[in-house]
This record gives sequence, structure tokens and C-alpha cells, in this order.
Amino acid sequence: MIKSMTGFGVGSISTGSDRYNIEIRSVNARFLDIKFKGIQLDLLVEDEIRNLIKNKLHRGTIYIRIDSDLKNNNKIVFDKEKYELLKGILRDINVKYGQPMNISDIISSNDLLKLNEPKTPDKNIIIKSVELALKQLDEMRKTEGEKILEDTMIRINQIITTMGILKEKVNSYKVEKQNRLRSKIEELLDDEDLDESRLIQEVAYFSEKIDVTEEIVRCSSHFTQLISYLNVNEPVGKRINFLLQEIGREINTIGSKSPQTDVTFNIVEIKDELEKIREQIQNIL
Repeated sequence: MIKSMTGFGVGSISTGSDRYNIEIRSVNARFLDIKFKGIQLDLLVEDEIRNLIKNKLHRGTIYIRIDSDLKNNNKIVFDKEKYELLKGILRDINVKYGQPMNISDIISSNDLLKLNEPKTPDKNIIIKSVELALKQLDEMRKTEGEKILEDTMIRINQIITTMGILKEKVNSYKVEKQNRLRSKIEELLDDEDLDESRLIQEVAYFSEKIDVTEEIVRCSSHFTQLISYLNVNEPVGKRINFLLQEIGREINTIGSKSPQTDVTFNIVEIKDELEKIREQIQNIL
């Protein structure tokens, strides 16, 4: 089943008083491009997250925001180590020089306060949060992919129906043109001996120039392959886009070989549907 390249997922995990929040957003792109925002991560953790995304999403521009709310990260605390160190120095001065001193004589009380050591984000919890967000995003991609598939199949069936009508018109035009050509040649050679074999050759040559059987058969084959691609569980966007280009070329050839007005109208209809399919396919994986 095809998937869209557009999606959004959130993964949030709380541990005690700490909370981690991951948001992942994806949009369509030719290749995979991962952009990080939020807290600074260890490079090894970032690489692990990149590999998770590569294995799951394959293609698209991926925006991932990682935020953490770690309690006591900016708490002011008493610097016990500094206090004990200064207290020892003052004791030594008193013993060695007989000069009693207070800590307030050499340092401000504010200098005995400090911010506590910041917590290091928990790697395992971040990875779990990323996995949750990826799962949610992937579900959204699947849902949108189903809608794209439904719309695309409607348009494919419409094109196939129009191709059937087109085939009948072209075949009718071919027979009509052959008869007109035969009549015209006979009229021009009314009083002369008519070489039947030569006439057949000329008519056959003209018929070959306006025959679109090969193009219609190839289009039918392309659509069969296109439908099969729409139902596989792997990235097929690039392959489908290539098939649409091939179908477009065949349709252009049919149009150039069959210039009658009603056929041209059908050709325009088919091209319009193909363009709408192509726009949808640009957004699938």
C-alpha cells in the first residue's frame, strides 16, 4: 500500500518530574533530508535517531524537534565544596599566623551559591519518544496514502474508459480514411489502368502512419504495471512517476497520429487526468 510523504507525529514520555517531548514533521522531497531542532544532543545519539528515521521514512524532508523539561536543572544550591575548602584555608591561616578570620572577610555569601549541575538528557527515553513519534507519523502517512490511492484509481479507471472510446474512434477513422484514400486514387486514375497491388501498398503505407495500436497496447501495459505498483508495500513513487512520463509520451503520439476533433478532445481529457495523477504521485513515498 502506498504512503504519503506528508505526516506529523508526537512522542512524549514522563519519568518522575522530567518530561521529554518529540515532534516529527515530514514533507515531500526527492531525497531524505533530516533537520534537528531543540536541545543539543550527543552526536552518537543524533546518529542513532538519523538511522531510525532512515529505516522508517526513506524519503522526504524531515523536521524533528526534541524538547526536554528536566526539573532542578536551573536550581540555585549551596556550594558545599567551596565552603569546606575556604574553611580549611582559614583554619590553616589561624594556626600558622595566629590570625583568626571569617569567611565573610574574603568572600561574599553570593559566591557560595551556584547553579546545580544540569541533567544529561536520558538517551533511552529520547529514543523511545522518537519511536512513538515515528509510529504516529507513519500511521498518518498510511492514512493519507489510502486517500491518494482512492483518488488515483478513480482517475486511472476514467482514463482507461476514455482510452476504450478513443480506440473505437481511431479504428473507425482509420477505416474511413482508407476508403477515402482508395476512392481518391481511383478517381485520379479513372481512365488509366489501376495497379491493384500498388494501390494496396499506398493504402497500407498510409494506414501504418495513422495506426495507433502499438501505442494503445503499450498504454494498457503501463496502466497494468502502474496499478500493481500502487498495491506494493515499498517505496514506488519514483517508478510510478517514470511510468506516467511514458504514458504521457504514448498519448502525445496518439494525438499526433489522429488529428480529428473528437479524438483531440479525448486526448485533452486524458492529459488532464494524467496531470492530476502526477500531482498526487509527487507526494507519495
